[in-house]
Amino acid sequence: SVTKVSYYILGEDSLEARARFAVKFVRQSFRKGLDVHCHVSSESEAQALDQLLWDDDESFIPHEIDQGNSPTAPVGIGWQDPPDRHGVLVNLGGSLPSWFSHFDHLVEIVVQQSAVLESTRANWKQLKFDGYPITQHDLRS
Repeated sequence: SVTKVSYYILGEDSLEARARFAVKFVRQSFRKGLDVHCHVSSESEAQALDQLLWDDDESFIPHEIDQGNSPTAPVGIGWQDPPDRHGVLVNLGGSLPSWFSHFDHLVEIVVQQSAVLESTRANWKQLKFDGYPITQHDLRS
C-alpha cells in the first residue's frame, strides 16, 4: 500500500519546539498501539531525542536507539534504515530517506527555521511529484 504523508506546520521557529511536538506525536502514536521510528541525522541527535523521551513526565514511552538489530521497543530512534519497522516514520533527519516507503505513514514536522523549511519543502516537492497523498495540518494560530 502507498505510504501516506502528513505535514504538521508549527508557528514556532525553534528546533526545541519541533522536538517537543515530535515527543507529543510519538506519545499519541504509542498510545494508539502504533510502531514508530524517529529518523534523525546523527547519533548525537538520537541521544538528544532519547533524553527528551525519558524526560517526558506525561507518560513512560518505551523506546530505544536503533542499533540495527530487531526492535524490542515500540518506539525506535535512529539515523539508518530500520528494516523491521513499518508503522509511522517521523522524519527529523532533513532530506527524505530513500527507504521511507516501507513505512505506512511518513510524518514531517515543520517549524519556521530556514534549514527545516528548506528540507521539508524539498521533501514535499519530491513526494508530490511521486504522487504520494499528502495531508497538511496547519497548527499556526
